[in-house]
Amino acid sequence: MKNESFNLSGMLKERRLELGLSLSQLSCRTNTSPATLSRYENGWSRFEIYTLRKLASALGCRLCVKLEPLADTAGQESTDTVVKQLKYLFWDKPLLERDFDEFPLWVIKRVLEYGTLSNVQILIRMMGKNEILKSVSKIKFSSMITKRFWQEILDKEGYKCTRKSSPQGVEMYWPA
Repeated sequence: MKNESFNLSGMLKERRLELGLSLSQLSCRTNTSPATLSRYENGWSRFEIYTLRKLASALGCRLCVKLEPLADTAGQESTDTVVKQLKYLFWDKPLLERDFDEFPLWVIKRVLEYGTLSNVQILIRMMGKNEILKSVSKIKFSSMITKRFWQEILDKEGYKCTRKSSPQGVEMYWPA
């Protein structure tokens, strides 16, 4: 996947050079510093719409901002592939393909508490974002840090947490 900010940076620089403008000349036209313009042309990812509008106008262009929805990722990873990639997180009991159907909270909790971001992404590609979020709202995390992190994610996504974590009582989420 292309880095969109790099693409925009390249387009800005290409258009400036097409018009035969130096950074100083363009900075005068836009009332923006040459240093800012240089950052914009060299992969800066913190663009400001106001500055982009000025640049577009000065470069004889029109600015278009576009949002594209992400595709639902559920089912993009096979269970067999996910088991192979996540098995190292299940040191006390081997992870089996059927565990995703029979003990999904156990699997999700383990990945969220001990896995990496790429582990979570793998799980999302297999189960889908909404299924993970629904499950997260039911999980009783043992780590307060993990609980707070996922509570923030649930809040931002509009999910209500239905379980409270407690460092006391331990619940069984894995098969006997």
